[in-house]
Amino acid sequence: MTRAEPICVQIAALGGQGGGLLAEWLAEAAHQAGYPAQVTSIPGVAQRTGATTYYLEILPEKNGAPSPVFSLFPDEDGLDLMVAMEPLEAGRALERGLITERTTVITTLNRIFSTAEKVVAGNGALGLPALIAPLERAAAKVVRLDVDALTGRPGVPGNAIMLGAIVGSGILPLDEAVCRGAIETKGVAVAASLANFKAGLHANGQAAHSMPAEEATDQLAPAPDGFDDGLASYPAALRPLLGHALARLVDYQDHDYAAAYLRRLGPLNEADHSLGKVLVGETARRLAAWMSFEDVIRVAQLKTRPGRLARIRAELSLGHDGLLHVKDFLKPGREELASLLPPALGRRLMAGATAGPVGGLRLRIPTTSAWGYAALKLMASLKPWRRRTYRYAREEAAIEAWLAAVCQCAAQDPELAQRVAELAVLARGYGRVRARGLEQLEAFTAKVPERLRDDPIDLRRDVDMLLQRARHDPDGDRLAEA
Repeated sequence: MTRAEPICVQIAALGGQGGGLLAEWLAEAAHQAGYPAQVTSIPGVAQRTGATTYYLEILPEKNGAPSPVFSLFPDEDGLDLMVAMEPLEAGRALERGLITERTTVITTLNRIFSTAEKVVAGNGALGLPALIAPLERAAAKVVRLDVDALTGRPGVPGNAIMLGAIVGSGILPLDEAVCRGAIETKGVAVAASLANFKAGLHANGQAAHSMPAEEATDQLAPAPDGFDDGLASYPAALRPLLGHALARLVDYQDHDYAAAYLRRLGPLNEADHSLGKVLVGETARRLAAWMSFEDVIRVAQLKTRPGRLARIRAELSLGHDGLLHVKDFLKPGREELASLLPPALGRRLMAGATAGPVGGLRLRIPTTSAWGYAALKLMASLKPWRRRTYRYAREEAAIEAWLAAVCQCAAQDPELAQRVAELAVLARGYGRVRARGLEQLEAFTAKVPERLRDDPIDLRRDVDMLLQRARHDPDGDRLAEA
């Protein structure tokens, strides 16, 4: 093979995805095969300003210049191969002009949502078609891999899968043998990496057809037993969502608590208004999330899930006999203590709260030890006590006021009611962020009946303003100043 210019490859990966090791494998394989190569890296800050990128140049001439001069970074229209461990990073490269008709893109179908997607009120996630379609229009070829399916263990780094796909693409002058040798030379999780390398090598041929025409819907849990009659009165299209919400609330508290969820939605479902199931669906999603708010009891419940430690072992590629130590870092303070007290005592304790620095007792609980696991399990066992706590009473009062506002608006202006339902996004976060949001929501809902009667236009304007601020002020700082 003779070529005057190097083959240019960029790899973009988030922390823990193994992008650095993938770049090292490629450089080592090139050296073992006798091709001059150089790899450099540009650090990022997760997905706030972009992933860490690795840039590799390989001169496909074994008898070329003895000391070729390589570039440290790619230029526009300069990439032969773009490897994106997260598809959004391929989009970033496209935006910078790095992906053109000469570029082959290898990416995944598995998302890790960016900060920009997470802070949007509601669902701010970019769909796979929105990310992949522009790449297909611009690039010579787009190879899409379902890394989780190929590894057989969701969450496992897909760098070896990608290495196999790179070799299978035929863009680099590297064969299977030298890549296996590079994996063995580096000595990192050799057995698992070789198995994943083989899977990626064989998947490359059919990968272009692996993305469904429509995005797969989220996996919804079925409704628990005993709710069939209650669900029968709701539109069929909403029953999977409601069933999932009921399963979540039974797990969170109990059967009666989940039944209360359906009762709360009943008036909206029975009302005759133009938005119908759209309004009920929006309210149902918000209500289920709000009713399963994360208090210290819920946190302890999630940290003592039977499968949690097994999942951590799988993510770290540890066998059943591998040594594993897990420490959970907690910082309970005034709010966490008050949340477990009866309402009267909790209010008295929180009355002394100030706007000063948030304190708390710093705890490091070794969850894999007997006493650490027992401590968390004891906290999780307080679930029956939750209904008698200050935090529960505060959240319930805010929920009832919000639902009343939604129903009042639905009778007069269903579109406004849907916007008011979206205001439940203010009940988010922890500590002062959540307290600030609840205060804003409570102040708003208290005046809805009067404002709906006297000045509905001004009311709609204020709802839109609150939603706009919530979407662009995730910490609630500007809400506090409003």
